Amino acid sequence: MKTKFTFFKNPNHLIKTIAIWKLNKRIIPGVMGLMMLICSIKTNAQTRLVVPNTDEGSAFIGPFGNAARQLQFIIDDTLLTTLVGKNLTTISFRLPASTTDAWPPNALTMSSFEIYLSNSVEPADRQLDFPANVVGPQTKVRLGSLPIPAGALTVGSNPNQFSFKIPFTSLWKYNGGNLLIEIRHSGTGISSRSVHAASTSSAGYGTLYSALWQSTGAVLQGNFIYVEITAENVLGENSVKIGGNSVVYPNPVKDMLSIKSDKEFTSYSIYNMAGQMLNSEKISGSQPINVARLPTGQFILKLTDKNGNTEVTQFIKK
Repeated sequence: MKTKFTFFKNPNHLIKTIAIWKLNKRIIPGVMGLMMLICSIKTNAQTRLVVPNTDEGSAFIGPFGNAARQLQFIIDDTLLTTLVGKNLTTISFRLPASTTDAWPPNALTMSSFEIYLSNSVEPADRQLDFPANVVGPQTKVRLGSLPIPAGALTVGSNPNQFSFKIPFTSLWKYNGGNLLIEIRHSGTGISSRSVHAASTSSAGYGTLYSALWQSTGAVLQGNFIYVEITAENVLGENSVKIGGNSVVYPNPVKDMLSIKSDKEFTSYSIYNMAGQMLNSEKISGSQPINVARLPTGQFILKLTDKNGNTEVTQFIKK
């Protein structure tokens, strides 16, 4: 039997439905579990935070160097209050306002681009020693190669836009405290590109944020690269809103999961039931999603439209 996901337009309808099902639990065993498979949720646009909240005109090569590098960005918790309790999903960097051409001139792929998140020491206590700055466990939230399309980092505004987002491959919930972002990459192998940064002499450096890096030599202090952090509500929170009119089918699905919607979705992510991201790709409109490589089981699908709004539903892979 094929089941379609229904998006409840009116939350009251869902509440009444749950009440009826609760009254009939003895008649319909397991119906409360089934309810989770036929309702979908819609979340508001993602939270975006830029650190630091200034506009100094310095630069630093860092994440897009031509050779392998390791970098740490340490951010004081007072700058991160809007992210508390949310899943961090992407980071991005921007070109200095003085840059005249978008980058890269041609598409390239960095063979390895890993990102680790953890809590950290106070920015003032930062040492030129990567492990010494980590507080608690580090979580690898991104691994694998990083394709960068031609012209992904754009120019033409002051400051320039955070036009190229680097998505995480697993969820990480920020629960407060100083944040440490660590990047380990293989280098572009072709060319380096400086990005917008705050210098080591800026007013907040060493108190609100600090940074360090290493290539082939000693660990050094570095300018703090302007970073945009994107976060979203944790799946299943009370803050999500029921709504929408999209349908995914067939369900259960074997190979191709189709989408019926009046919205223009631009990307999707698939999570297991523990909230770990398994796959994330760009799509166009209602383009079918290939789920053939997923193991048998139940999964969460998040669809993101061109305005950054998301719809979340569940499906079964057979």
